[in-house]
Amino acid sequence: MVTSAVPGEGKTFTAVNLALGLAREPDFEVLLVDGDVPKSDITRILGLEDSPGIMDVLADERHKPADIIVRTDVPNLLVAPAGKRHPLTSDLFGGRRMEYVLAELGGHDRQRLVIFDSAPLLATSESQVLASHMGQIILVVSAGHTRRHEVATALEGLNDSQYVGLILNMSRLPAIENHY
Repeated sequence: MVTSAVPGEGKTFTAVNLALGLAREPDFEVLLVDGDVPKSDITRILGLEDSPGIMDVLADERHKPADIIVRTDVPNLLVAPAGKRHPLTSDLFGGRRMEYVLAELGGHDRQRLVIFDSAPLLATSESQVLASHMGQIILVVSAGHTRRHEVATALEGLNDSQYVGLILNMSRLPAIENHY
């Protein structure tokens, strides 16, 4: 899952570029899921607003997870739109059907990496619930924008057993300087 503490840190940009980079590897395919239901930038940019998505599969068992996967013109890159907004998004992300949907989206025939673009952790409750299902979380931090207490609060809400990586985004430090 790719997320951030607050909006405007570049998490969707990071998720899309991560998916594009990993899709270049010939050994597996990548499924980019638009899990940022309130904003749904990936869905909107790709013109998939009217397509069924993750929320439709979670809210209605008649929808099959495989039916929401859209093949792109980039080899090995698939996309799953957000779908229709739902008033109980947190409940659906935390429901028992979510485990089934995640297993199905993971694929059975080929090795598939699933990348969720999520809403910011401090902006919505559903991002915290979604994070509870993820094995790895990337927290995008905007240099000069994100406050330390926001990062700390976002990290406190995550499970200690998960792997959490941080990406410093939008840094303006010259490449020759050696700052940790």
